[in-house]
Amino acid sequence: MAAFKTTEELNQVMLALWDAIKADKGMGPQLLQSRISISFYYREPESRLTIDCRDGQQMIVIVGDTTFKPVVEMYMKGDLAHDFWLGKVNIPLALISGKIAAKGPVNKALALLPVIKPAFGLYPSIYQSKIFRNTI
Repeated sequence: MAAFKTTEELNQVMLALWDAIKADKGMGPQLLQSRISISFYYREPESRLTIDCRDGQQMIVIVGDTTFKPVVEMYMKGDLAHDFWLGKVNIPLALISGKIAAKGPVNKALALLPVIKPAFGLYPSIYQSKIFRNTI
């Protein structure tokens, strides 16, 4: 069964997750310090999520289309994103195998993997609170 049946489900979960990351006293400041801007393009279901930390003061999370052009772009299926946040995906291997396509200096995003690792513990309860199915 797909982790997300609709774009709305995917958006609700990802927005709640990134709100939690932004509010976290460890992850939030480190991401701001990175000044990264990244868009995640999802398919099955279709969506886009953009994280903008360029000014180092405020993390902006945009769900849906935007004219903003990030430094890094990553493309993947919704189920892969779900598995990633469950800690089940090796990103370098997913990039090499083509499960994730990327544009821009991906090494900048990869360098932040240790920073966002604590979100793996937050994700299951966020997912369960937004998706009223027992799939984890």
